[in-house]
Amino acid sequence: MKSSKRNLLLVAGAAAVTSMAMSAALQPASAADKIRFMKVVPHPFAFLIPDVGVQEGIFKKHGLELDITGTRGSAKLHQAMSADSADIGMGSGPGLGFVIRGAPEIGFLASHGAPLNLGIVVTKNSPLYKKGMTIKDLKGAKIGVSTSSSLTYFLVTRMAVNMGWGTKGVTPVALGGSSANLAAAKAGNTDAFVNSIDTGFKLEEKGSARVFLSFGDYIKDFHTHVLYVTNKFRKKNPDAVRRFAAAWLESTKLVLANKELIIKRSMKQLKFSREVAEKAYRIEAPAFSTTGRFDAKALSVIADGLVVTKMMKTKPDLTKAYTEEYLPK
Repeated sequence: MKSSKRNLLLVAGAAAVTSMAMSAALQPASAADKIRFMKVVPHPFAFLIPDVGVQEGIFKKHGLELDITGTRGSAKLHQAMSADSADIGMGSGPGLGFVIRGAPEIGFLASHGAPLNLGIVVTKNSPLYKKGMTIKDLKGAKIGVSTSSSLTYFLVTRMAVNMGWGTKGVTPVALGGSSANLAAAKAGNTDAFVNSIDTGFKLEEKGSARVFLSFGDYIKDFHTHVLYVTNKFRKKNPDAVRRFAAAWLESTKLVLANKELIIKRSMKQLKFSREVAEKAYRIEAPAFSTTGRFDAKALSVIADGLVVTKMMKTKPDLTKAYTEEYLPK
C-alpha cells in the first residue's frame, strides 16, 4: 500500500515536471529591445553596415530590433533626436558641435575615420567637368550641400580655407538631399555638389557626371561619422546601447572579413552595379572603424574646423560631447 502511494506520488511529480517543461517551452522568448535608428542621409554605401548586421542576424543575436530610417542632413538628424523621433542616430563628426550647444544626446561610437566616402561631383554641363580642371578651379564656385550645418558644408568650407581662399572662397548652397543637389547642378544653378563617392561612381557609369575630387585626399585625421544616442534612451536602457555598440562593431568586422555581404547588399538596396560596388568598397572600407574609439587628433581637427567654418565662435572641448562607456572593454 505504501509502495503504491509512493508510486502515485512519483508519477504525479513527473507529470508536474513535464507540464512545467511544456509550459516553459510554450512561453515566448523575451522580446528584443526596439531601437529607432536614423541615418543622417539614407543611401550611401558606407551606411550599409547596420543593414548588413540586421540581414545577418547580428543585432537580433544581441537582443535588438532596429527600425532603420534616413533623413536629410545633420540639422534634420539632431532635430529628430531632440524631438524624440529617434533613439540612436548616425551623424557626422562635426555634429559633436550640436552636443556642445545643448542637444540632448551624446556621441558614443566613432564609426568612420577619414572622409574617404565623400567628395565633390560635377555634372557634364558644368565648366568644371572639362579635363584638366583641378581643385584650384573651384575658387568662387557654387557648391551644393545638404544643410548649412552639415558635414558636407563643413568639408567644402574647410577646403576653401585650407586653399587660402577664406570661408567665402566658395559658396555652399544648402539644397537638401542628393536628388535635389543633382537637379540643381544639371539646371546650372550650382557648379558642383558634395556627395558620396559611390553615388559619384554611379553617375560616372551613366555618363552624366564625374567625381571631381575626394575629401579623403586632403583630410587624414578625422571622424567622418559618429553614432549618437539620446540622453533619454541611454538613461532608460544603457544595456541596449552597449549591445548596439557590440552589434555594430561585430557587423563592421564581418563586412571587412566578407566584402561580398556589403557589395551584394549595395547592389540590391542601392541598385549599384558590381563594378561600382567593388570600387566603393575598395576606396571606402579602410575608413570603417572596428573599435569605435575616438581619436584626440581627429577631434582636434574637427574642433578647429568648427571655428574656421564659423559654425562655432570658439574652439570647443569635444571631450564633453562623447563617451566611450558603451564600447566593449
